[in-house]
Amino acid sequence: MSTSDQPDATSGLEDDEVIFRIGEPDKNILYIVYDGRVTLTGTDGSSTLYEAVALLGLSSYFDDEPYSLTARAAGPCQLIEVPFSAVRCLEREHPALADALSHIIADRIRAGTAQWRTGAVGALSQPVRWAMTAPLVCLPGGASLTEAYQLMAARGIGSLGVVDGQDRLIGLATIKSLAHRLLIERQSPDAQLSTAAMPARRISPDAALWQAEEIQAREALKYLVVAENDRPLGMLSQSNLIETIRAHQTLLRDRVERTGTLADLQALAAELPSVARQAREANREASRAVTQLSEFHLQLQRRCVEILLTELASEGLAPPPRRYALLVMGSLARRESLLNPDQDNALIIADNRPGETEPSPLDDRERRWFDTFADRLNHRLDALGYDWCQGHIMARTPVWHRQLGQWRQWVMTATRHPNGDRARWANIFLDFELLQGDAGLVDALWRAVLEAFAQHRKLLRFMAADDAEGTPALGLFNRLVTSEREEARGRVDIKRNGMRILANGCRIYALGHQVRATGTLARLQALRHQGVLTPDKVDSLVAAQEALLGLLLDHQLRQWGEGRRPDKYIAPDALDEMQRQALVTSLRAIRRFQDRVQGVFGL
Repeated sequence: MSTSDQPDATSGLEDDEVIFRIGEPDKNILYIVYDGRVTLTGTDGSSTLYEAVALLGLSSYFDDEPYSLTARAAGPCQLIEVPFSAVRCLEREHPALADALSHIIADRIRAGTAQWRTGAVGALSQPVRWAMTAPLVCLPGGASLTEAYQLMAARGIGSLGVVDGQDRLIGLATIKSLAHRLLIERQSPDAQLSTAAMPARRISPDAALWQAEEIQAREALKYLVVAENDRPLGMLSQSNLIETIRAHQTLLRDRVERTGTLADLQALAAELPSVARQAREANREASRAVTQLSEFHLQLQRRCVEILLTELASEGLAPPPRRYALLVMGSLARRESLLNPDQDNALIIADNRPGETEPSPLDDRERRWFDTFADRLNHRLDALGYDWCQGHIMARTPVWHRQLGQWRQWVMTATRHPNGDRARWANIFLDFELLQGDAGLVDALWRAVLEAFAQHRKLLRFMAADDAEGTPALGLFNRLVTSEREEARGRVDIKRNGMRILANGCRIYALGHQVRATGTLARLQALRHQGVLTPDKVDSLVAAQEALLGLLLDHQLRQWGEGRRPDKYIAPDALDEMQRQALVTSLRAIRRFQDRVQGVFGL
């Protein structure tokens, strides 16, 4: 840190002395209230009093925008001034500071989205009492730890209520809390159960399920006790919520499986907007709604394959001559597809014929079968509403259907001899998951991918360089940057200049740390579990992903309702202030992450 970057202690501010005013350009300084008090006043005249130790100017540090509040001393006070350049150095040198700022970013994103998200009106609008497990299994606080464990084991449950002599709830005992008392604190198995009772978060039986889901997500809770007047009625777990939503999905899956022709499937695919709207209404988290919508896309496409195989058999074509795996890639493999994904698919063909162990190339008959299958599949999916991929990343294209050994050879060559083209290819392909066929082929290819990256990491640097060609849609002073392309002029490409950058960074990190998951959120959680990314960093990125998915899904649903083709372009002028702020802060979090990816993996 240079001498000019050193913090400068400032003392002697008098009562009512102004530190900065609304609308003034930021001074590139973070203020720390070291002693005394400061009042912050907004445009509406409302004021908040801050005491030592408080930070002032964080909004300007994050957003490079003029001050949105007026700060003035409330009596004599002393400030420490830290130049923004010094704060950036401290972020790099002290991960704890970077984590604290990431936590603040996540809070800001969620504060913005909470203002414009509506309550669920679908499955999660039902009252808690409809989904809870009742009655709540309880034991008096005077029971022993051994009795509690034996009861949990006998009932096959992971928690129980602890009550007093009047059956009022004391708390919740779980397998984890019992283990802590017995193994960590070395308490006697005869110790009273009340010693293992943890504070229980309670919810009214008449509260909506979406409110329960929001509490569980916000407070990282697995269980909520449903209680009325301190009397426990039942338990609401995350599994209860999942089952409530899954019931609707099961009905959809059954309808898909009953279709017998492509025309039947087309009629069902026409209901995609309705399915998307119901998923959005049934979930407070946009990512869960998008996952449900992606699963419906996958069900439609799997059924399309099954109908095609029946069609081929009716024409006298034998069953597939070899094992194969049909892959999906990109957003559908990550379970992040919205209303109108295009086709991104590929084909792995087994190296050996049935009953043989030695690999052999495809003969003419085998090649014709797979060429016919892939070509018809892409045409059928196009007829179903999945557009032809403009880059021809489809199974019918020769480079996208190969034998397993050929795929392995490509991975080996790309990792040993990386370049820009191979990096771009890897950024497209390495989100692959099974759509239909032999899961063993997919697992074998993923093993080859992870082994190759464990031995040769240089391709990650080229992938990071390829990612750096795109940037979040933020310009000077964190102004939203709109597209100049004709079809998107004046709007923000929220996928290309936001979500894709986050997905790319997570892919690079995941491959660099042997993470097999493909979904963006799943990769983030796996990296957190491994200690690669801190909980606060992951939290800020999860919040950003949720905000962008929510904005984009709501945008596409509005377009479809108006009879327009859904796209990925958001008009800033169409957003209210809270939505715009959530978008800006989310892109800011993604830009910070992209900078980190470049710092760790960049050329």
